[in-house]
This record gives sequence, C-alpha cells and structure tokens, in this order.
Amino acid sequence: MSLNRRDFMVAPAAAIATSLLAAVPAVPWQRKIRRVGQTNMTEHDPAVLDVEQWADYWASLKVDAVLISVTGILAFYQTKVPYHRKGRFLGNRDFFGECCAAAKKRGLHVIARMSPDLNWADAVEAHPEWFQRDAQGNAVHHTEDARLFRTCMFTTYMTDYMPAIMREVDSLYDVDGMFTNAWPPLGALPVCYCEQCKRLPQPGTIAYWDKFNERTIYLWKLYDSIAKEKRPANFYFANLGGGIRSTADLVKLGEVCEWFQCDNQGRGGDDTPIWGCALQGRVCHAVQKGKMATNVTGAWSTGTPRWRNVYKSLQEEQMWFDETLASGMAPYHHIIGGENGMGEDRRWLEPAVNISIGWPGTMPIS
Repeated sequence: MSLNRRDFMVAPAAAIATSLLAAVPAVPWQRKIRRVGQTNMTEHDPAVLDVEQWADYWASLKVDAVLISVTGILAFYQTKVPYHRKGRFLGNRDFFGECCAAAKKRGLHVIARMSPDLNWADAVEAHPEWFQRDAQGNAVHHTEDARLFRTCMFTTYMTDYMPAIMREVDSLYDVDGMFTNAWPPLGALPVCYCEQCKRLPQPGTIAYWDKFNERTIYLWKLYDSIAKEKRPANFYFANLGGGIRSTADLVKLGEVCEWFQCDNQGRGGDDTPIWGCALQGRVCHAVQKGKMATNVTGAWSTGTPRWRNVYKSLQEEQMWFDETLASGMAPYHHIIGGENGMGEDRRWLEPAVNISIGWPGTMPIS
C-alpha cells in the first residue's frame, strides 16, 4: 500500500489498518511452534496404549504439534500399499487414525512420521533393486535386527514406494505435515554396491557427496510437493541431526527446509560435550534464517548405560531442554513406547511436566 501525506490524513483508520495488514504475509504455522511431543510407537502399542490418555498428556504440556508413527518399519494403520507390513498387534484397528483424531480433537497439529530406511525380507525378494548391497552383492542387513534390510536412497524405493505411502496417508487422514526418520542418513554417507550406485562416483569422494546432495534435494522437493497436494500449508521435513557433523549439505538444505529437525537426543558418550545441544542450535540458525528448528530430547538413557528401556535422569534432561531453549530451538520431548513411557514406569513423563522453563503443565504422574 502506498500513501502520500494528504491521503494518509484523510483516509479512514480502519481502511489503512486493513490494507497494511493485508500486505503482511501470514507467518507459516510451523514457525509459531514452541513445544513438540512424540511417543515413538512400538509394535505392541496398539494392544496397550491408551490413546485418550496419550493425547491428554501431550495436550497438558501445551505442545503445538505431535509426531505420530505411520510406520516405524511396521504400518500402524490398514495400509493397502504392497510390502508395507502391518504390525502383528494391529488387528483390524486404525491405530494411527485414532491417535491422529485424538490429537486433532485437542487442537494439536499432527505430523505423520515415517521410516524409509528399512524393510523386510519379502520386499527384498520381490524388489531386490530397492536395497543396499555389499561388495559381494548381498542385501545389507540392519545392524540391530537381522530380519530387516537397508534400503537404498538412489532407487525407486524412494520415488515409488515412499510416495505411495505418503499419498495414502494424505487421502485418509487430516495431517499437517510429513516427516521421515533415519533419512537423510546421519553420521556417514552410505556405501552401496547396488546397480544404481555402481553408476555413481566412488563413495568417499567429493563427486559422490555432490551426487548424494543432489539426490537428497530432489527427494526433499518431491516429498514436499506430495505433502502440499493436500493443503498448500502442509510440508515435508526430515531428520537433520548431527550438528556440524551432519552428512548432508546443510546450507543447500536450509534453502528448501521449513523445519530443521535435530535428532540430538542427549549426550551419547564421553565424546559429547555438555554444550552439544547448544552447538546444534547454532548450526540450525546458521542455515535456517529464522525458520522452524527443534531439538529432540530423548527421555531414554542416551549416556551410560545407553538403553532405550531406561529413562534419563531429570537433571540431565532438564539441562538438554534448557540448552534447547537458550539456543533458540523449540523443545521436543520424546518418549519411546506406550509401555515404557506411558505405562507402568511413568517417570519418563516427569521431566517435561516439571521443566522449569517453557513447559507449563501440571498433569499428575501417579
């Protein structure tokens, strides 16, 4: 709106205000987020998790968004996508749909969380071209569970299979965004000898890193366009933890990324400094330029002993939350499983309830 002095003096105040406000672009909803929550669903959760209690807990913390598992390698809804295996405790339930509806009823944004990095032996048999291969041509097993195999990001698994799941979820549920865990890979570039990767430059070279980043940007834009098919305000984002040691080119990703998700859940050993979370925040804001940045703080023991079934001490988790806030990121409380985090041992819930800064909420623990 352009006004000279005479026009400004005679124009009605309401008209001026309306015109000025119309000229200001709306702030994307994700940039207003101040708190995020997630229960990382396990295969057994459809049999034991109290969905309403789960939703009440996150609402009591006044989180703005929750991440809900579409697939934690297993489907949590009645999928029709081939080789998207359903969990054995799912039965006929629409577990994801129930959780999504409960969160929406409480005014929370819902992010559909997916895991594109692993699949099962039946998928390897039907689509051998989807998977990473070792130098001898064997499909690469997951290091934690030999029943699972690592997928290759340069294959049609990422351009056909994952989009099929995303579009199915979009067609069935009122989600606000999509997230992929474990992709892009963190810590080290993948080394793969599948037919597609044989055509790439040698792993470990700058030329290979360039191809890796080119593919990452391509897939990121593809998934974001799929998310926006439902609503223009929807978007896609991925796991970008690792701080300055992140695998991908963060400067390039910062140009297309709307939400910088840091899987920096706590001190992981003697080589992790006490200020490691704050360092992650500095990395986020160096590349994000004011866009959304969160740090995932795990309620599980990330130090010694490192065990996903043991909760982290209150003091350790509060320190990580405080660093998250101090470095300008939004705090993000992460619980593993309904049985661990919201079942018999409810101490997992305490740090986020009792946090002294930024997490109001008084839900009783016992």
